[in-house]
Order: sequence, then structure tokens, then C-alpha cells
Amino acid sequence: MPISKSIRSKAPVGLLAVASLLQGSPAAAHGFGQRYDLPLPLSLYLFGAAAAVVVSFIIVGLFVRGTASRTRFDQRFDLTSLGIGRLILNPATGLVPQLVAFAIFAVTVAAGFIGNQDPYRNIAPTMVWIIFWVGLAYVSAFAGDIWALVNPWRTIFAAVERLSKLVADRPRLRYPSALGIWPACLMLLTFSWIELVYPSPAEPRHIAWFATAYTLLTWAGMALFGSETWLQRGELFTLVFGTLARFAPTDLSRRRGVCVLRPFGAGLLADRPALASMTAFVLLLLSTVLYDGLLGTQEWAAAEAAVMDILGGGEGAALAIRSIGLVGFWLFFLGAFVGAAALMAWFAGGICSTREMAQHLAPTLVPIVIGYHLAHYLMLLFVQGQYVVPLISDPFGFGWNLFGTAGYRVDIAIVGARFAWYTAVTAILLGHIAAVSLAHIKAMRLLSDRAAALRAELPLTALMVAYTCLSLSIIAEPIVERRAADEAPSTALVVPADALIPESGTGRLAAVVPGKQARQKLTYRLLGGAFHDGTKMSAADLLYAYMFAWRWSGPGEAYDPAIAAATAPLRRALVGVRLVGSDTTSKSFRVGDFNVARELFIVDVYVAIPPGDPEQDAAVAPPWSTLPWHLLALMEEAVVRDWAAFSDTEAQRRGLEWLDLVRSPTLNARLLALVEEFAATGWRPEALHRLVSAEEARGRWTALAAFFREHGHFLVTNGPYRLKSWSADSVSLEAFRDLSYPLGVGSFDAYAIPRRGWVTDILHDGKRLKLAADIETVIKFGRGYRLERQPVESIAPDVLQQAAPECRYVVFDGDGQAVFAGAVRPGEDRHFAIDIGGKLADGHYTLAAEIAVGANVMNAEIRRYEFAVP
Repeated sequence: MPISKSIRSKAPVGLLAVASLLQGSPAAAHGFGQRYDLPLPLSLYLFGAAAAVVVSFIIVGLFVRGTASRTRFDQRFDLTSLGIGRLILNPATGLVPQLVAFAIFAVTVAAGFIGNQDPYRNIAPTMVWIIFWVGLAYVSAFAGDIWALVNPWRTIFAAVERLSKLVADRPRLRYPSALGIWPACLMLLTFSWIELVYPSPAEPRHIAWFATAYTLLTWAGMALFGSETWLQRGELFTLVFGTLARFAPTDLSRRRGVCVLRPFGAGLLADRPALASMTAFVLLLLSTVLYDGLLGTQEWAAAEAAVMDILGGGEGAALAIRSIGLVGFWLFFLGAFVGAAALMAWFAGGICSTREMAQHLAPTLVPIVIGYHLAHYLMLLFVQGQYVVPLISDPFGFGWNLFGTAGYRVDIAIVGARFAWYTAVTAILLGHIAAVSLAHIKAMRLLSDRAAALRAELPLTALMVAYTCLSLSIIAEPIVERRAADEAPSTALVVPADALIPESGTGRLAAVVPGKQARQKLTYRLLGGAFHDGTKMSAADLLYAYMFAWRWSGPGEAYDPAIAAATAPLRRALVGVRLVGSDTTSKSFRVGDFNVARELFIVDVYVAIPPGDPEQDAAVAPPWSTLPWHLLALMEEAVVRDWAAFSDTEAQRRGLEWLDLVRSPTLNARLLALVEEFAATGWRPEALHRLVSAEEARGRWTALAAFFREHGHFLVTNGPYRLKSWSADSVSLEAFRDLSYPLGVGSFDAYAIPRRGWVTDILHDGKRLKLAADIETVIKFGRGYRLERQPVESIAPDVLQQAAPECRYVVFDGDGQAVFAGAVRPGEDRHFAIDIGGKLADGHYTLAAEIAVGANVMNAEIRRYEFAVP
């Protein structure tokens, strides 16, 4: 770990930035913190899913008859005659959940207005986007229309109606029947725009204002047209959850006095056709979930960047592109469905018109909506939904602990990419199969001729196959590792004119030489987080690390040989860097990647190395720094003023102190005075004048000064642990509990107790080297623990899997040159086997091996073993 290493071995703190540039990480990150390699190509999954939909159509067509299906799906079990039914329908029973729902609504809005505006410390974003929009949708689809029983807008309006004749007796307008549910359609489109396009959908105060505006609009509609009329025609969430609840096995309505059990999907088979506006509503529900996924794909990012280049960039252009995309995606889905309905009407021999066919079959698409919703948002509910546990004790972010849950730590590893992928496949597939079955039953009821009904279903089945392939392809984008066979371009790339490269010796960013060529372009999508001093990562932090490397590696007074050597591979490879833009929409409390109000930076990096392994290529010149720009600049000023040197070599040569941000009282006093001076003047390096304003610089320096006064050192990073205390031979770290950290709280808990491993025996059989090993396991008791050394052969399988021991090795020839290296996990016999057959020429070799436990290599013991070939 860089912090402890810098304290214990007095490594140069100034080189942390250099090390961060050389750290390997994939070019695209995801909220799961992992990728999942499919055991089969994605195309086979798509083919299999499409085939399953077709086979289900054939089976349903052959064996499901109209009369039998009607009898089965028309079955109802009335609960009103039983105690449970009377209890559910009793108004007094419903009063408690209604009051609870109202209290949650009131607390959510109040928290948005007066609470902490950090979305992770305010209950409003989690309650609205996770618990309400995602969780209640699943409850509606698989349990029943609970929302109709607890709707706070209905509860409050009904109470006012009972208490005030002014509202109850006022004249009401007649609702135009031609409007259908178009007001709800418009509301859904607006809500989706806020969720998917609006730059700050997770800002608590914005949520509160939106909720207030929607509340006033809803009550106005209920007052003008009557509460039930507006709820069934214009109230968005009544329509959304009510539509999903038609799939549920219950039909609940206190107003109608109904409480019955029914088969799943029976509520979607009503004999009357849906309104044209309801048809559009269902297709909008279907398209918005997929559009959310589409925004996270590389294809969308490339298309958006191309259009942005044409429009000249800017946040307004990005909003316009995504707004048009949202409407266009809906119209595309609607047009495809209407086109399929036209073909169905033609195949049916003109018995039904296109409009009638579309309106009768639109409700059968609801299972697909549910399947898409599960595939896209279930992981979000499992992971992000956990944040409600600490937030219920501290909804305003004021540091309360009302119910004793404020200390709960979110487990982001509760589900992984493998589970996400197979859940998505299953949900989408079952959704389409259910839709095919319901569409067949509906067609059999609509068309008297069975042969005509089967012919008419062919276009809809084909459309569902296309939907299946499209949805799985989009869902797979952030989960599945895709490996293209033709990644290497045959010709060099011309670097865009707006790409930048630092100047040697000064670090100032300048435009690349016109016509400059690169071997490949890497696009990084980086989630920004908070630094330990509370400042937020910006584009300046990403780019200043490059400037630092070039400034201190070139000719001039600002030069350090250690930095020059460490950054040489980076400087040889980098041809240009281009900041495409930043995005606070696609990673704000939605899909994948951990996403409440986080800024996603999109950076194109052009390198001179030919395409090879994607992860290795991405590690050459990543736009990333563990240190904020203001700390780098502060260290530079200390070196320029001859207070210290970055490296031990330069410190000895110049007779200066080796730069230490922690243990040097003299240097810290000087640095604090300099920070206070910079805070007063808004100073920032000349190279950053175009990226950082004086006001922003003042905020950075003020935060750094406050951090020093609280913690007694200047070691500010963006890692999950913060330096707490130190001595001559030890260091204490504390968890950095800012929930904007991309991997979430608790992600690195496994490193709190670093465990060691030892190679105990090595056998050479001519073709392989077999290593036996011991590792430490943690034995916990009460609030304490002890480490116990055990042979790998004797450890229980589940404990061994959690420990994840790995043998890392290097083989040297007789001249001391590294021949090959690698890492192996224990085999079935619990030994680590290194295959050397055919890899080595005759001669003498030395193996250097260590055992890493849980990826920890602190204080590792390296075992050397000499052997000969043959």
C-alpha cells in the first residue's frame, strides 16, 4: 500500500503520482468492479435465447387451445370472503401503511430541501430512484398494486376532501375522453428525461423541487377532473405500477372492493382493447429501460462523440443529443410494434385492422417490460439499495443514528458480474416467453380461425426475437468481456487536432503536431470521486499528472532523474490526450457502474504502441492520479524553492531533505504557510489557468489547510484508507468513509488483516515445478482474532477460496536475465504447478517465487530454487 510503504521505507512521496500513472487498470470500468468472461461466445447466447423464444411459440401454438386457456386464465379465487381479504380491504387496516407512506414521502422531500446535499448522505436519491422506482416496480409486478393502497397524493387529497367542502363541492371539468392517458405518457417521458438525460438527477434539492412540482400538478388534476379520473388517466405512478400489477397474481382494489387471486398474467388478457395512448405508454416503458442501457455502451459513446464534434461540443449539445435519442428510441420501438401489427392484420386476412391488432396485443408486452426491468435494475437494487439501511437512521445526513444502523457498511460484493449476466439472460428470456404465450392466447380469443391466429403471430414472434437479441446485446455491454478478432487496425490513426501533449521541461499542454499519427486510441471512462480533503476530482487532476511527468523529465531546472526513469515508458508511448467531456447522467444512481452523482470523465488517449492485450495497453498511459493537482503543485513548489527533493538521489546530490509530507515538522510548517498564501491569492500553476479558476483554486487550498489542521499531515489521496497516525516503525490507517468512492465502503476490508504465505517445498519432475505452501488464516473470537499458519493441503475449500492464494514467480537464466514470469493458483492436489516443459533451453536456472494471500504481498517471503534443464 503506497501510504504505509512511504512511511516505513521512506519512499519518495512525490513519486506517488508517477506510480499512479503506471498502475494497470482496464480502459472501461464497471460498477461490479469486475468483468465476466462468458464460457461461450455472446453470439451463441443470442442464438440460444432467440431459439428459445421461437420454440416457445411453436409449443404454445401446438398445445395451447383457446378454450382451455380461457378457462385456466379466467379462474379467480375470491379472498373477500376470507379473513385476509377483509383485513386488506378494511379502511382502518390501510390507514397504517398510508401514514407510513406519507411519512416516508414527507421525510424524503424535507431531506431534499434541508438535508446534506451529498447524495450518499441524503435519503432522497436512494428512496426515489432505488426503493421507489425500482423496488416498488418489482412489488407491483409480483405481488400486486400496493401503490394504489398507499399512494400519498391520494391519501392527502382524500383527507382534504373530507375536511373541506371547498374542494369537494367545487365545479370540476369534464375530462376529454380523446385525451386517454396521454397526460401520463407525457409525465413518463418527462420523468425518463430527468432520470436519463438531466445532468443532476440525484441532487437531493433537485429531487425535492421536482417532487413538489409534481405534487402540485397531481393535486391540481385531481381537483379539476376528480381524484379517481386523474389517478387513472394522468397520475404517472398509478399508471406505471398499475400496468405492471396487471401481471401480478392478485387484483387488489379497495375502491372496487376487490381482493382476488388469479394466474400470473391474467390481468393482461382483458377482452377490451387498450387505448391508443396505453399502447404508446407500454412501448415507452419498454424503450426507456433499454435506452438507459444503451447510454452505457461503447457504440453510443462513439456516436455521441461524433455528433458532438459536428455540433461543436458543450453540455447543451449533449443534452440535445440524449433528449432526441430518448424520444427517437421510443418512436423506433413504437413504429416497430405498429409495423408488426400491420403485418399481423394482413396475415390474419383483414379480420382486424392494424390499430385494433396493436391495441389488443400491446398489454402482452408487459412481461417483456418486467424482464427488462429485472435485467437492468435488479443488481442496482441489491447493491445500491443497501444504502437505505444507514440512511434510515440518518436521513438528513446530520450525523444521527436514530435506529442504530448508521454504521452499516454496504457490501458491494453481494452479487457479481456472473450472477448479473445469468439473471439478465433468464429475466429477458422468461419475459419474452411469457409475452409470446399471452400474445397467442389473445390472438386465439381475437381471431376465430386458429390457423389465421397462428399466421398472425409470426410477425410479433419475429419482433420479440429481435427485441431479445437487442436487449441481451445492450445488457451484455458493461458485464461481458468482448474480444474482437480484428482489433488491430491495418493503418495508423491520425491524432485529432484538438488532442494535447505536454511540453518537455515545462509540462504545459500544447496541441499535437498536425498530422501526428498513433497506433491506437484508448477511450477511458473514469469515475471521479472525492479526495481525503473533501475536494472532488476534476479534469485538472487527470491531466496534471501528465504535466508533472513531462515537466520533471525534460531539460530545464525542473528535473529529477528518478521521475524521468519512472515515466520513460509513458512518455515514449503517449502521442496525445483528448478530454472528450464529462458526464453526470449515465453514472448518477443508475445502471452498473456505482453511480449517485458521480462525474464520469471520458478521455481519449492516443498511444504509439500497437494493439495487444487490452488491459496491458490500458495500463501504459492511463489518465489517472492518486494525488490531487493542488498537492502535486505544492510539492513542486517545495522542490523549486529548495526545501526538499522528490527522490533520494536528488536529495543527496543537492544536500536537501527528501520530500516527506508527514514526518518533517519544519517542512510541514513551511508548506502550511505556503498553502495559506495560495488560499488567499487563488494561486494555481500557470499550466492550469485554462482548466482551474482562481475561485476553484482557493477552494482547493482552503480544504488542504483544513485537512492539515485536522490530521497533522499533507498526505491527501483518493484511496480507500487515510493516514491516521504513525511512529518510527508503524503506521495506523483509517477507512475513508466518503460514499462517493467508486467501489463503495467496505470494498477493501479484506486488506485490514494482511496475511502471508510461504513456499515450503519445491519438486522438479523435468516438465513442471511443483510448489507446496503454507498460508495464514484468520481465526476470529469475539472482537479479536489471531493468525494461524496452516498448510494449503489442510485448509477447508471455502476458506481456501476466500483466501485466494496465488504463487507469483520469475525464472532467471544463468546470466541473471528474466526468462519468463507468471502466476498460478493451487491445483486439485493443492500444489502450485509451474509448467516449464518446452519453454527453456538446456542450462541452469533460478526460480524466485512468493505466495500472495488475498492479493497481499506485504512482507512477502521470496523462495529461491536452482534447477537445471534437462
